[in-house]
Amino acid sequence: MPPSYAAIRPLLAPWGELRAQPASDWQGEFALPPALLDFYREVGPWGGVRHASVGPLGLDLACGGNPVSIPPLQNLWARQAGYRWHGLSGERLRGWKDEWLVVAMEGSHPFIYDLISGAVSFDLAGGHWNPRPIADDLATAFGALATVANTYAALGESALDEDYELRPQARASVRDALAEFLGQGPAQADALLHAWRWYE
Repeated sequence: MPPSYAAIRPLLAPWGELRAQPASDWQGEFALPPALLDFYREVGPWGGVRHASVGPLGLDLACGGNPVSIPPLQNLWARQAGYRWHGLSGERLRGWKDEWLVVAMEGSHPFIYDLISGAVSFDLAGGHWNPRPIADDLATAFGALATVANTYAALGESALDEDYELRPQARASVRDALAEFLGQGPAQADALLHAWRWYE
């Protein structure tokens, strides 16, 4: 059984302000499924506001390397540029499926929500899209990302060696925390980290 949004809210709270966001904030050309609207209403990644004209920035989860950015609902549709359509011409891009929606990014690499199945996957930008499954639902995906970020942050400088490589014991700590969150064994946690290419 997937976690509730109430259960993952405390996991995301260390990374910025959470605020309920109404469905009217969505700027897209199609209706969002209830699971995604519920996430923004019950969890609501808002983050800081750099300037009133810019609005909320969303959350940045420090997981090592580029942060994982989760946009506020009002910016979610704009984040599809470069994936669903060309960022300059607006031309629809080949290879991107209609049912795919970017819900978070690690740099330019997207976490993709399937509007039909509700599953979340991850892929590297810059080539043919072949996303790897991360989780069967949005709450598990975001809870897993937050668990990794929180565990990595708690490790502090001890996570990396003198060559800035992840220490084996740090990876084990993250894997064990992730396995506990998932309610599964370390093999499932390792599979999620591998699909994400976390420190690979």
